[in-house]
Amino acid sequence: MGFNNNNLESFKNKKDLIEELYYYKSIILKKIKNGDYNSALEKVRSALVLIEEHKDSFNIEKELLDFYNINKKVRDDLVNHRMIYERRFNNLLKEKLSENNLENFSKLLAMLKNEVDQNLDKYKLQHISENITKYFKYIKKMYEILSCYRVLNYHNASDKIFDFVRDIKTENFPNLKMLISLTYQNLIRNRLYLCSKECDKLTLSDLSQKMAINQDQLIDFINLIQKQPKSPIQDYIPRTQEVVFKKSRY
Repeated sequence: MGFNNNNLESFKNKKDLIEELYYYKSIILKKIKNGDYNSALEKVRSALVLIEEHKDSFNIEKELLDFYNINKKVRDDLVNHRMIYERRFNNLLKEKLSENNLENFSKLLAMLKNEVDQNLDKYKLQHISENITKYFKYIKKMYEILSCYRVLNYHNASDKIFDFVRDIKTENFPNLKMLISLTYQNLIRNRLYLCSKECDKLTLSDLSQKMAINQDQLIDFINLIQKQPKSPIQDYIPRTQEVVFKKSRY
């Protein structure tokens, strides 16, 4: 005996109903085995509707409980498969990024994106796919920043970094946020190095204008890098607001 989702039959006796539900169950279990969870859920819903239609006529509490359990199993299996892809994506977000490993990281992310898209509807992975697509947009912007940085176009790189930071602020992409922070630090450090080649010292105001960065941020950065071995900064004198550069260039 088959079933029709649009026109549910009305059964005159419990035996025929049980046979029909058994047929539902066999189809559902086959779909679960094949990983067709969404279609299995549709059949479970149809079976539950059929049970609801006849629960006042027959004692089918056992069958109702059986299909409730099947429904839970299908949903749990679906969630578990979805969580596998979510964990893989979240683990990638924990990877420490650098200019050197960004290309290899992008390849790993592309492989995950391909798998996600192949199972998009099967496991309802639309949200993960959208997040990976969004992540790739930021990687593209990151490459644009690095391109400016490599050709010493510091002002353009700085503008792009500020735009990047503003756009990514609400996103949960921690490794990209760390990478852009390190990139900005390297950018400022290299610009200070160029200034150190031209001058022995500069006022904070002049240096701030040269680097297109406000004075408070500049002081914070000077304090951050001053004691680092390759820092171009020898000293900052608050009384005169002068920045003294190292004479031995690194």
